[in-house]
Amino acid sequence: MRLLLVIIVFCSLSLQGTASEKQWSAKWIWSAENTEAILVRKTIALNALPEKALLRITASDFYLLYINGQYINRGPARCVAHHQSYDEIDIHPYLKEGNNLIALRAVYEAGAKSYQFDSRAGLLVQLELGNQLVVSDNSWRLMKDQSWDKNSPPISRFQRDVCDIVDMRRYEHNWFTLTYDDSKWEYATELIRNEGWPSHKKGVRPTASVNPWIKLLKRDIPFLKDEVEQDAKLILTRSYKEKPYNLVREKITLNHTIDKKIAKRIHKNEPFNIVFNEGEAGCLLVFDYGAVINGFPLLEIEGQSGTQLSVLCAPYVLNNTFCASIVDAEYEDHIILSGEKDLWEASYFKPCRYMAVWIENAGQPVSIRQLAIRRIAYPFELKGEMSSVDAPWVREFFEGSAKTIDVCTTDAITDNYRERRQYAQTGFYGALGNYYTFGDMALQRRYLVQVAQEQMADGIMPAYAPLAANDYMVILDSNCFWLKSLWNYYLYSGDHETVMTLLPSAERLLNLMDGFTNAHGLIDSPPYAYWLDHAVNDRSGANFALNAHYLEALENYTELLLWLKDTNSDCYAAKALTLRKSLQSMFWSEESGMFVDALLDGKQSKMLSEHANAMALALNIATQEQGQLIAQNILADDNNDFVKRTSGMIMVTPAMSYYLHKGLCEYGYVKESFDLFNKRFGHMLDENSNQTLWEEWWLHGSGRTGKFLPNKTRSDAQTESAFPPALFAEYLFGLKPEQPGLSKWTLRYHDSGVSHLSANVPVGDKQLTVEWESGKRNHLKLVIPEGVSVDLDLNSFNSETGIQVNKEKVKRDGILNLIEGKHSIFF
Repeated sequence: MRLLLVIIVFCSLSLQGTASEKQWSAKWIWSAENTEAILVRKTIALNALPEKALLRITASDFYLLYINGQYINRGPARCVAHHQSYDEIDIHPYLKEGNNLIALRAVYEAGAKSYQFDSRAGLLVQLELGNQLVVSDNSWRLMKDQSWDKNSPPISRFQRDVCDIVDMRRYEHNWFTLTYDDSKWEYATELIRNEGWPSHKKGVRPTASVNPWIKLLKRDIPFLKDEVEQDAKLILTRSYKEKPYNLVREKITLNHTIDKKIAKRIHKNEPFNIVFNEGEAGCLLVFDYGAVINGFPLLEIEGQSGTQLSVLCAPYVLNNTFCASIVDAEYEDHIILSGEKDLWEASYFKPCRYMAVWIENAGQPVSIRQLAIRRIAYPFELKGEMSSVDAPWVREFFEGSAKTIDVCTTDAITDNYRERRQYAQTGFYGALGNYYTFGDMALQRRYLVQVAQEQMADGIMPAYAPLAANDYMVILDSNCFWLKSLWNYYLYSGDHETVMTLLPSAERLLNLMDGFTNAHGLIDSPPYAYWLDHAVNDRSGANFALNAHYLEALENYTELLLWLKDTNSDCYAAKALTLRKSLQSMFWSEESGMFVDALLDGKQSKMLSEHANAMALALNIATQEQGQLIAQNILADDNNDFVKRTSGMIMVTPAMSYYLHKGLCEYGYVKESFDLFNKRFGHMLDENSNQTLWEEWWLHGSGRTGKFLPNKTRSDAQTESAFPPALFAEYLFGLKPEQPGLSKWTLRYHDSGVSHLSANVPVGDKQLTVEWESGKRNHLKLVIPEGVSVDLDLNSFNSETGIQVNKEKVKRDGILNLIEGKHSIFF
């Protein structure tokens, strides 16, 4: 019966998509040369303004849209071609009677792959003007963007995004305005199927459904905020006698020597001139925007034709030194001026707090009319709050988590500094912060769906999605994280439709993973790699931490099926029980008083890690006695290099710290857990930092190889470290969600050492409010929104003088259910 239901839901969603596709009359277009960047124009005559003007648009890589010379939008949202995302925009406010112009710049970067099709350049546009329909076809004019060098270097080896090399002498100035003459431009080529045998037959008309764009889906996340930021502070002016050999890698000391006249004009957002002295090769200006911005450097500038500029970005500086080669990425755009008034904007965004502009001395002054960043940001709305009067770090880490998620997010939660990939484990950890800060479900849904769209026929899923290049990467614990995220998403969102749609993908994956297990239910010597924090773990045979992630995935999925009233839950529960018993009995080392990393042919590894033992605590695999021994070892104040401890135990990096601190709290070491948390994470919020949570403990070293790498840098904004709000909710405030859609919670008292606590937790469009005050008598205040109930675990209150709820005495044990309204509890 359930299978039939899944098929019905799946089919209904597919039919909805198909119906949408049938509304498309547009054709995919591009240049006949199949060039990488094109400029596109279409003039439309309107005798009268229509009541409706709905534009639907997408492109293979990205588009920039202008209406009547005004910049409107960029897109589409990240997607894979076989589930191509398109944008729907109301352009009515930008139209006028008479001639109107749609102008577009579209860019295609070779290398975008899917597991079904090779990549391809294309642009698709359809405009509904009342009863009139305007579609992209061979009547549209286009030309190659001659100014853009297709050999621009990639920002990093992890992505297709490139730095700009732009020659404004070859740029078509004002190409997006009505007055520009496009009569010499070529007509667009309509695209037809170009793969498969037999080949596409002559006379078959082009359509919106053509390889690789076999399915068109309306954007399912909000549009990004798009605004120009100009408030930069000049922090360095430096002249050069010789042109730097490799400016992007040069370490520039910020000695705060500045040209005060230029600084004053910049402060007022006024144009300024760069005047060179005799013998100067050029000038470097460094600016500080005060916070990390994801955006596109933008310059309005005029100088002698052939004058060369470099625009360099960095999200942070180390040791008061600016360098644009950071985190395995290089952020340098190169521009050659035309001699006219040039308006340049980078093709791809950079994570930028510090911007440096190098201007060569070509013999004449250079006038800069505007220096800015076009910031793009996900439209987060902060809905949650956590604070403490006596423990300010509660608010600081809550706000730090929110800031981290914000900086890491454009149209997905990623590492915007380097990889920009939507990793499964990143989505899991990011959600732990997101659900309590912003309560945004769209991003979490999208990541789950897009990873599932890339699932292979055998059931395995990629480590990230959409696929960015020909490097289909499988990380086995990422597959476990996807399963855990599915459970988590249903718990927080209650989105039944999406979960039912994804259920077949989950079952294919679990069926495959079951095939990797031995007689003890352990994944043993799997055929796929696994990540485990990139730490120095023993990965031989059956690894404890990997199997613990698998156990959590099985138990989460069992509960998910129970919520869905699915009788198949018994099968997964039995597998989980077998695995749990094996982890409990086979990995425990009496000698060390800890769980070992791995088991090879029945023999225990000699390696010990915080990873394995964190999972043993967090998932309650350890007995109470074992838990005490593990906690003593972990909490021992021995020396470490943030890679390995003196005892030889491998340390977790920030991502896996969630399980470490959760595990300690589960075994009663709540105060100790948060003391350790502050000790390890505290320096990330120093005043001289961006006050975000980092990928690794130190920005100038790496814990992944076990070696200190002084010339390596890491992300200081990484959502795998943005888990504190979920940790705080459960073990400071005592709140744990129990039912899908957050309709039911359990509340327990934990002696955390923090006396005064206050929180607002997003529950849909409402809030659940919790306040704790400790003293001679402890006081709990609760405000429960409509449709939500909270079970008070009275046993956790440990009250000798009795418990009073809303001025009435209640039993000191058991569960007390509270429904909507205000509640006051003394104990």
